[in-house]
Amino acid sequence: MKKRVVYILFLIGFVGFTQENPVSVETDTTTIKIGEQIQYKIAVNETNNVVFPKLQLDSLGKVEVVESLPIDTIKNRLEKKYLLTSFDSGQYVVPKQLVLINNKQFFTDSLLVHVATVKVDTLKQKMFPIKSIKKEPKIFDDYKHLLWWLIPILILVAVILYVIFRKKKKNTAPKVYIAPINEALQRLKELDDKQLLQQNKIKIYYSELTDIVRTYIEKDVHIPALESTTNELIETINDFNESSNLGISKETIQQLKEVLQSADLVKFAKSKPIIDEIRNDRTIVEDILKNTQHAVHINEVKEKNKNVNDEVFVEIAPKKKSNLIKYILIFIAVFIIGIGTAGYFGYSYIKDKFIGNITSEMKDKQWYTSSYGYPAISIETPEILQVQSVEIPDNLKPIIEDVTTYNYGSLISNFYVEVTSTSFVNELENFDFNAGIKSTLQQIAQKVGTTFTNLYQEIRINNGIEGRIVTANYELKNPVTQEMNSNILTLLFFADTKNIRQVIITQLASDKNAEEVNERIVTSISLNP
Repeated sequence: MKKRVVYILFLIGFVGFTQENPVSVETDTTTIKIGEQIQYKIAVNETNNVVFPKLQLDSLGKVEVVESLPIDTIKNRLEKKYLLTSFDSGQYVVPKQLVLINNKQFFTDSLLVHVATVKVDTLKQKMFPIKSIKKEPKIFDDYKHLLWWLIPILILVAVILYVIFRKKKKNTAPKVYIAPINEALQRLKELDDKQLLQQNKIKIYYSELTDIVRTYIEKDVHIPALESTTNELIETINDFNESSNLGISKETIQQLKEVLQSADLVKFAKSKPIIDEIRNDRTIVEDILKNTQHAVHINEVKEKNKNVNDEVFVEIAPKKKSNLIKYILIFIAVFIIGIGTAGYFGYSYIKDKFIGNITSEMKDKQWYTSSYGYPAISIETPEILQVQSVEIPDNLKPIIEDVTTYNYGSLISNFYVEVTSTSFVNELENFDFNAGIKSTLQQIAQKVGTTFTNLYQEIRINNGIEGRIVTANYELKNPVTQEMNSNILTLLFFADTKNIRQVIITQLASDKNAEEVNERIVTSISLNP
């Protein structure tokens, strides 16, 4: 009797244990004919922090995924559906699938699939006449012979246009330019009139203030100041001061350095100086301009006929003449040629071959397989990635041992690839993939000024290293056309005991060529242990 009670309790406990598994798998059928589809569904009795797998199919590779459908939410339950098919008869086992719930691993049951052949009765099959031969679609090579006619026609048109619109001798008129020092002082006065301080627009005020002094230095001292950082600019001025005897005092250089550093703190560190400090910086900038102008020009040769302190310089410039008719005729000719060419060859061909669809060129050119960073990430790309300098902040050096980054393009371009490897001093314990991915997405969103939507992630195992592949949509303004474009971000995020490795790819959502390039890059990724 006691033994029976023990067995019953054991069975009850076992049943209770099996019921704790919140993951289940369902299919509409397990027997199909060649080419038919199975609806394979993974259901999870949880809605938060659920990561569905990238399907691991049969070991023979006979079962294929036709489509991965979006996740459905039904009450307190998530369902992920896949459409499967097979083109080889036989019996195949779809293995257990790993699903992560709150970073805990759960497995589905395996599935046995029967694929039957389709019987064909050749005696009863109705016979049809042989179809006629179809012509191949025309390609660009079919029209190359026309180039021998097109080239002389274009030359003839160019000669005619040259004869009609050739440049004639034009009368010249004086063109007035303001001396750099006077331009800078005038801009200071205009800055005061804007009353930005009264509107509490301190960041804009400092941006214009430093732009005034940098522009003056670039024009009058001939030092590339606009594109230099504060430290680079001060270092360059010191070098010029020593090699060219500019005569700028150390006090003036120190004042310039302090003003630029204050502006950097306001623009990038959200510093908010008091009004007296801001007005003092404005006064110092005016003194810097006058002292620099005096020091630079005091040693100039006196035999020059021009006085550098004059308010204006005069330069002979051509007198503009109305060319409206010429521009209209040229526009009409270009428009007609463009419409005719697009109509003859097709818009897609013109877009890919002449406008310069960069991803179209990537597909056809030679690709490069290289290893980047340590531990290395082996990846195939259409361009060799360029190394980027990464400086680890002092407060993170006890945690992060090394960071290497390689990329191609920029985050605001139509196509971008980045590979980053991060090594830590100590081993990572209980690493939270969701937190790591969230941090990476936040950093990217801050850089380009956007927000990500439609986030989707799957588990990805690469050479035994666990990771995630994440896709997201976002909107980004084109810096040239100023139009909002829909973009797609693909993030591959892998972590082991002491390293995090990431691959970031961004592309236009409407670019079909970019999808193929993206898929080829992602497929080629291999992590070195």
